[in-house]
Amino acid sequence: MPLKKLETSIEINRPITDVIAFVDDCNNDPMWQTSILDSRKMSEGEPSVGSVYHVKEKFLGRVIEQDWTVTERNADGSYWAAKSLTGPFPMEASMKFEENGDSTLVHRTLSIDVGRFFKVASPVVGHIAKRELEMDFANLKEILESSA
Repeated sequence: MPLKKLETSIEINRPITDVIAFVDDCNNDPMWQTSILDSRKMSEGEPSVGSVYHVKEKFLGRVIEQDWTVTERNADGSYWAAKSLTGPFPMEASMKFEENGDSTLVHRTLSIDVGRFFKVASPVVGHIAKRELEMDFANLKEILESSA
């Protein structure tokens, strides 16, 4: 059962370039994304369309490993989209960063099709995933604002 697109936003009191630089570094993922155990960039160079990442995460007590590829990206990193290439269920995500004076508005979307992986729990999975997205953004805000 596919879930509808989940969305969350937050305002971070840091310049847009600082926020993008922190999020672009996949080594930071486990610090702010609650489910991420490990995140590695598998391709060379700066993040761009076609870049591939391997992510190991824990969700509902299961360890999931997925490869992701960047499908869209602005030259300045202010918008990107990615989709899973491997793993137990298809996922798509995007992030958009907007300058708002001295702060940055960050918007994230996540589409996930849990289908056969969490058959019975599909409605619960959506709720848990939304809560995780919100916690992740609270973590991101706290880390970036405390290091200012």
